[in-house]
Amino acid sequence: MSKILLVDDEPELRELYTDVLEVMGYEVFQAHDGLEALEMARTLRPDLIVTDWMMPRLDGVELCRRILRDAELFRIPIILHSSRRAPRIPGVHTVLSKICPLEEFEEAVAEALDDSAGHVGLESPLQMASGASW
Repeated sequence: MSKILLVDDEPELRELYTDVLEVMGYEVFQAHDGLEALEMARTLRPDLIVTDWMMPRLDGVELCRRILRDAELFRIPIILHSSRRAPRIPGVHTVLSKICPLEEFEEAVAEALDDSAGHVGLESPLQMASGASW
């Protein structure tokens, strides 16, 4: 069973996405912000991280940067979702709107997990483009 780390400061959205992911057959772990998520990712080694962009303490963009720079975590696919137009971040699998249809969310999750199976041994996008400015 794949483990998914779901990161969002909105409890209602965390619960909705948790319900959807559990029905899909995934084990879901929840974090309230990026700092908590980073600690949990290091411990849990999830198969996928789904994170909000705008959060207190550590936002989703900075969470993505730290994960992609971490030699132990950079292979974990990331889906970034936001109520605003989120930036395209090198190494992030998918950027979704929070108001996207649930079917689109489900497809993005399945695709990210499928795609990650073939990326063993790759360098981090940030390691490959160490001068990236985002």
